[in-house]
Amino acid sequence: MIAVRRYLLLLLAFVALPSCLCAHQLDEYLQATLVAIEPGEIRLEINLTPGVAVAERILALIDRDHDGVISTNEARTYADLLKGDLLVRLDQGNVELNLAAFNFPEPSELRSGWGIIQMELTVKTSGLTGGAHRLTLENRHLPAISVYLVNATRPASGLIQIVGQKRNKNQSTAEIAFDFHPPQSPSILIGIVATLTALSVVLFAGLCQARKQK
Repeated sequence: MIAVRRYLLLLLAFVALPSCLCAHQLDEYLQATLVAIEPGEIRLEINLTPGVAVAERILALIDRDHDGVISTNEARTYADLLKGDLLVRLDQGNVELNLAAFNFPEPSELRSGWGIIQMELTVKTSGLTGGAHRLTLENRHLPAISVYLVNATRPASGLIQIVGQKRNKNQSTAEIAFDFHPPQSPSILIGIVATLTALSVVLFAGLCQARKQK
């Protein structure tokens, strides 16, 4: 289950967008995504809230056997459906999304308009090089009834710095620019120290030779 702490972070991240949150109507499917970029991994924490008027349509996609219960297999199938409707690019190259966690409320809660489906998707970035990068997220899941929100959270690591965010009008597409400053490898530091030491030895030897000649 996705941690409550992450859910609270998602709510706090969208406090700056009150007009969008207030505009959530009964006939809309609100899809709010928090993007967490860290060294080695990018997380998409997605909260999906169907309005009362569209809840049955969403439930029909989830509860495939219409028995009034959302089974684990049905939840995973819907999560895979959503994942297939997300296009993520890192520096113009498509990346693979991995389903890390999901949580589905009871159907009755979804029908009330207050139920929130929670999903966490991850992207591995272990080979990320230092410098500037761009992450692009496009959400194509049920566009006819959906409204979207996207925001990047403040990275927990000081190695990542968010430098800019761009979104289209309905926020179904977002581009996040960030810088990655990898720590220097110990081998590089050792090489630098060794080079400086060698230069010091050569310089000292040169000075000694000059003194002998005098």
